Amino acid sequence: MKNKIMEILRGLMACGGITNTEKEIVTEKWLLNFFRQLPYFQKYPGLCGAFPIPEDPLHRSAIWALVKPVGTKEKTVGHAEACFSEKTAGGITAGVKVNVTEKIENDPGKNTPTVIFMGHHDVVSTDVYGEVVPWAFDPESVAAHLNAENLSAEGYTDLLSGEWIFGRGSCDMLGGTAVQLALLAEQAERILQEQAKTAPSGPASVIAQPAKTVEPLSATEQQKKTATENAPRQQGALLFISVPDEESFSVGMRGSLTLLEQLKRQHELEYRLAICAEPNRRLPDGETQVVPSGSIGKLLPVVLVQGKLVQIGSYREGVNPLGILSRIVAATEGDESFTETCGEEVSAPPAWMYVRDLKEGYDFTLPRRAAGYCNVLTFQKTPAQVLAYFLGKIKGAVAESNRSVAVMTWVTLWQQAKQHEGFEIFLRETQIKKNELLREQHKTFPEITLWLMQRTLDFLHLDQPLAVLGFAPPYYPAVRSEEMREAKRFAIYKKALSVIQKVQAEAYFPGVSDCSYCGLPAGGQSPVYQANTPLWGEDYRFDMEALVRLQIPFFLYGPWGKDLHQIGERVNRYSLTEEYPVALRKLLQCVWLS
Repeated sequence: MKNKIMEILRGLMACGGITNTEKEIVTEKWLLNFFRQLPYFQKYPGLCGAFPIPEDPLHRSAIWALVKPVGTKEKTVGHAEACFSEKTAGGITAGVKVNVTEKIENDPGKNTPTVIFMGHHDVVSTDVYGEVVPWAFDPESVAAHLNAENLSAEGYTDLLSGEWIFGRGSCDMLGGTAVQLALLAEQAERILQEQAKTAPSGPASVIAQPAKTVEPLSATEQQKKTATENAPRQQGALLFISVPDEESFSVGMRGSLTLLEQLKRQHELEYRLAICAEPNRRLPDGETQVVPSGSIGKLLPVVLVQGKLVQIGSYREGVNPLGILSRIVAATEGDESFTETCGEEVSAPPAWMYVRDLKEGYDFTLPRRAAGYCNVLTFQKTPAQVLAYFLGKIKGAVAESNRSVAVMTWVTLWQQAKQHEGFEIFLRETQIKKNELLREQHKTFPEITLWLMQRTLDFLHLDQPLAVLGFAPPYYPAVRSEEMREAKRFAIYKKALSVIQKVQAEAYFPGVSDCSYCGLPAGGQSPVYQANTPLWGEDYRFDMEALVRLQIPFFLYGPWGKDLHQIGERVNRYSLTEEYPVALRKLLQCVWLS
């Protein structure tokens, strides 16, 4: 298994699938070829494929593969003793039982219990590698070219230890993906073996055959045989899905919701748990791995302030939009009163990512407009609460400025535009220009949002001082597995994981992740966000109703990694090739038996 994992990792890294480049498609072809070479998918070619991401200008795809159990599915009861009956190097406590016979309400029963191995196959740019860029995607070569000058002290110590695998994507998240691929291939082979054992015998099978000399197995063959025999008997289905663009705007995961629903219906699957192979950090003891079962929310409020343009000498007769915007920024930047807590976890305060005037050159007048957008991370706060907070701060800033400035949300401004004469022509021309900016000039969502706000103000000929508040994509809903459907069953998985490996549970993954699109609790849809996001609909969207229907609980659980996105990106060799695969095998069996 160790050699197989490393072979897969090298192959994935060599693709160099940097986000928003053609190399993502190279990785997709590699993944699809990996599956098509396996005997299982040669026998069942319809159980793997590429799902084109709808309306993606780069024509990327999600790659998926499904391994299903042999024969008619039966409801299994009993203790998941097989998961925990032996002491291993992964820290499993001998003899511990996790009861999975508790009655689970609303159990669909008829569908196949399914675990989803999920992840992304894109990686961030290699720019930080400097002169080492040519070797960034080769684990052995990059290690030979890194040294004390381009690594941190800790990174250099890890390099010298030989216990870490370096290189772009090794940690985030091709290492974890390699393990999941190896385990899926292992399960696929096990299914074929079980099918061969249960296949009906033909008449010729009863004819005595001459005895054959049994040759002893080679070390490699014996290792393969042992790994296959130790693999858990497949009681449920295993679905692998890898998406593009996680490192940018999550177009891959947002676009794959349709795929998840289609596979669920077509194969009668019951999605019990998703395991996202994001790398995990460890506590200072070097053993306890932090495993989140939730993903933090992210919103991007956008504020556009229009002032009154006058020459500097007539300052008192004008309104400087920079003054208003500066007050808004000062009132919200780092505002700890707007943070949230969940146990001992505390969300980050609001942080402004962009603030500037919108003048294109210098002259002796006040700027006409200024704008900014702010990053807001949430645990429980809704888009409506975030909007209300910023509206209050904007009105407070206007009051402090002692100027007459109207305050409105985007939905109010857009409703005015809809009622204005010539709106249809304006809308048609705006759509054409917007598509050009997005698809040909590759402008970002926040840039296009500000452009659309300004264009709408110009269309309405609004010259008075005002402030407009809305949202720019992306939007990552805050989600927790414990708040989804089947929370009682998820508690069993959480307990099982704590037995399998020494872990510390975390309520929210502090960096945004694709797991935000695994599900929403009923009522989690946000019409406030949709109404106040200029690009919602044709240019940016995801199916919130599908998230309410899916509600897939998850762990962000991968191998131990460090310094993702940095030159010292690395994954622990033992965690990757021994500890993580063992833990996943046992967790699979626990979920299938629950």
